[in-house]
Amino acid sequence: MAGDEAHVVGNWGGGAVWRVTSGSFPSNAYFCEADVPGGGVLVDPGLDGAAIDAALGAHGLRPHQVFCTHGHFDHTAGASWFQTRYGCEVFLHEADARTMKSSNFLLMALRIPEKVTLADVTYVGDDATVDVAGEPLRFRAAPGHTPGSCVLEFGNAWFTGDSLYRHGLGLSQLPGSDEETLRASLLRLWPELTADRGVYPGHGESGDGATVRTENRQLGAFLGLVAS
Repeated sequence: MAGDEAHVVGNWGGGAVWRVTSGSFPSNAYFCEADVPGGGVLVDPGLDGAAIDAALGAHGLRPHQVFCTHGHFDHTAGASWFQTRYGCEVFLHEADARTMKSSNFLLMALRIPEKVTLADVTYVGDDATVDVAGEPLRFRAAPGHTPGSCVLEFGNAWFTGDSLYRHGLGLSQLPGSDEETLRASLLRLWPELTADRGVYPGHGESGDGATVRTENRQLGAFLGLVAS
């Protein structure tokens, strides 16, 4: 399936944030402009790396590094494309190694007729930071959707994968999900959802933290902060 065109959807504080949605199981990939070779870094390369690459290439962009919020195939499968084509180092929380290695099994279980090649991953731990042009990109541990799910914090942007959406809940009933763990993770992050915090989820629209707090009533009810 061909990917959408790349669109600017925000700014992390040091450059534009672009979004490309692609794959037979569509998810959001984000490109953060930065002063690195290729023009920036990529977050959550979805199921169709070639389509994402083409969409970004139309704007003269290619990733220097790849970062994954968690190990599910719709957030990691395209990483091998960018690693092979551009030599990108790929980062993922160590607790999601098993999740990523189960990608082809999960695709088969969901009856999605695709098979992915896994990237050679650099695994990181809680609160690990990776330097991107002098700015730290931080892995904020947010387990619950998967054991190694993280919110990737880069400047004032949060890339939240399937842990936190602008609308609705990010919890799925896939193996490795745990509702109580996710609730605890989101309650820890809740005070930092402010108007100047950009929230860029793995599916759906982006928004600011204040909008998520005030408009996502399903999430508020899940956290016990508003009446259901």
